[in-house]
Amino acid sequence: MYSVRSEFNKTTIILLVAALISLWLAGRINFPLFHIVVELYSIVVASGIFIISWHSRRLHQNGFFTFLGVSALSVVVIDLLHTLTYEGLGVIPQSGAPVATQLWIAGRFLQVISILLAFLFLRRRLRDTPLVASFTIITSLVISAIFIWKIFPVCYEVGVGLTRFKIVSEYLIILLFAVSLFLLRRQWKSFDSLTARFLAASFGFFMVSELTFTNYVGVFGLSNQVGHIFKVAGFYCLYRGVVVISLTRPFDLLFKELKEINHTLEKRVQEEVARNREKDSLLVQKDRQAAIGEMTGNIAHQWRQPLNAISLLVQDLAMREDSGELRGEYLNDAVSRVVDLTRHMSQTITDCSELYRPDKEKMRFCLKERVWKSLKLVEGNFREHCISVKVTAEEEILAQGFPNQFAQVILNVLNNARDALVERKIPDPAIWIEVSRNENYSLVTIKDNAGGIPPEIIGRIFDPYFTTKKEGTGIGLYMSRNIIEQNMSGRLTVRNDEEGAVFCLELCRAG
Repeated sequence: MYSVRSEFNKTTIILLVAALISLWLAGRINFPLFHIVVELYSIVVASGIFIISWHSRRLHQNGFFTFLGVSALSVVVIDLLHTLTYEGLGVIPQSGAPVATQLWIAGRFLQVISILLAFLFLRRRLRDTPLVASFTIITSLVISAIFIWKIFPVCYEVGVGLTRFKIVSEYLIILLFAVSLFLLRRQWKSFDSLTARFLAASFGFFMVSELTFTNYVGVFGLSNQVGHIFKVAGFYCLYRGVVVISLTRPFDLLFKELKEINHTLEKRVQEEVARNREKDSLLVQKDRQAAIGEMTGNIAHQWRQPLNAISLLVQDLAMREDSGELRGEYLNDAVSRVVDLTRHMSQTITDCSELYRPDKEKMRFCLKERVWKSLKLVEGNFREHCISVKVTAEEEILAQGFPNQFAQVILNVLNNARDALVERKIPDPAIWIEVSRNENYSLVTIKDNAGGIPPEIIGRIFDPYFTTKKEGTGIGLYMSRNIIEQNMSGRLTVRNDEEGAVFCLELCRAG
């Protein structure tokens, strides 16, 4: 785990102190040499920031570092001119303290304003061409204002010292760095924590550096030297925070958003799993409610005829008693018929209860037997709508799975076929059930003559909550597919033929 403490071990601190002492001594012995070393170090660091940010711009999740890198290249150009025009070098014809000071102020304004503007692009990407063109134009205008048009305000007068414009500019630059520090603090979580700390330290050193440049008289003075040392410290923090981290820990710098996503991925997964469990729980609850409704309806249809028969028998017994025609033999026969009818009604409840009782474990079961048991529960309802059902089944075709869940799937498919036949008012409604097998599976095919499923929805009928019925729940076929494919390792498919829809259940063979 990286931290500021691990970055600054004893060896690093000793080397930093030694470097600063060496710079200090170099400045006391030969200030121009000291100045060249300091400025070249700053130029190298800024160039490194540009190179890394530019070549990794496609990988950045935002435009902050790209903007900062391109602006650093402009600062490099101006700082290089500042170095070459410094007092005592004479490399460029228009050299000396006044020009060098103007370039210094221009470079610092460009640097701090660019940092401020970079915060605007923490949530957006940048287009390369407009960005480069803009900084090229700005840099050209600054250089032209100083060297060609000579309209840049005077910052230093020989023998007098700093002008009011230069002093006010330094304080304004300090204020802008303070604003940058405030924005960094507000956007702290948008950066890698170590990068953010180094950026904050860099801004702080730049502020102290600018403060020391508000009161010197000579360009070789002590205050000037101290300011440049603080500038070195500021660029060193930039170097550690951007260049070093981008080379040693590139994913922390370039993929901060991805890193945060990875940190919260487990929590998001847990939340999503909890939501899915809640949805599944609601689906199961609605499926149970629908199953109870179906069971109640099936019992009602199965009981309607026996209840009518019992009612007629009781009325006939009462009429015979009133007319004196009741005989012992007829009474015994009537009682026997009532017992048979009530036994049939009781068996209906037993069959329904067995069907909706949860299966505890997989077992071998006969497909034909389960199909007939399912049909027995709905025969009254189908008879009421004049729907004929024809079953073709080979003997002893076995499957491996949950027999009661399989029967529920058969009922779901049959009830959907019934609803389609009734809704479309098919003249001779019919359903065909075929039980067969192939080399790999035991098969149950259920076909109707309701005209088929519309092509625009046939691909969605197994989706949860999808229904075309006014009072449908949209979970029957969804749960049916889950039972066959997830619980029983089979497959449930649907297609249309010339007459209607064809549902095919493929189940693991047993025996």
